Amino acid sequence: MKKEDRIQGIDLFHDYNLQVSTRTIYFGKGSADFNSSLDEVDCDSAAQAIKNFLILDNISKEEITFYLNSPGGSWEDGIAVYDIIKSLSSPVKIIGVGKVYSMGSVIIQAGIERLITNNTALMIHDGSSGYVGDTKSSEAWNDFGKKIRYDMYKIYFDKMVKAKPTITLKDIEDMCGHDKIFDAKQAVEYGLVDRII
Repeated sequence: MKKEDRIQGIDLFHDYNLQVSTRTIYFGKGSADFNSSLDEVDCDSAAQAIKNFLILDNISKEEITFYLNSPGGSWEDGIAVYDIIKSLSSPVKIIGVGKVYSMGSVIIQAGIERLITNNTALMIHDGSSGYVGDTKSSEAWNDFGKKIRYDMYKIYFDKMVKAKPTITLKDIEDMCGHDKIFDAKQAVEYGLVDRII
């Protein structure tokens, strides 16, 4: 590999969180623009992650490694990342590092393999929402909020029930009624990740 190619590869990973040669994507603060909010799940961070997944999936169908370090964020943007990961032909191994909170804890469930580093914490909860406007629109957003909460519980349930066969959707709803924080060992025990690395 020529020096220029190596430097371009490093710049690509540094600036866009994509390393094509190793099929690695990083999601977390760390772009060249340190004023960015790329650790939070929002339109910008989701767009970058989705583009990076599609680039690698187009190159080949080999495994992609996705490092995830996020405090969470928008349901709609996060579920877009989740859905893209699930739709790829390439298998995606997700490695939680540092913090995998809120929407990050949903995204990690999309991985064919879900790993976590020893000192990483994972947090689930109902999240928050709010709407100011006319009553009928407020009721519509409230109904939508109930639906996405159920969808989130179901995503957790489908993974957690394999580790804890007696767990119910109601158990998960109760856990999500407040911030429920898991250390790496607990995250494995509850089936929210597969193993610690």
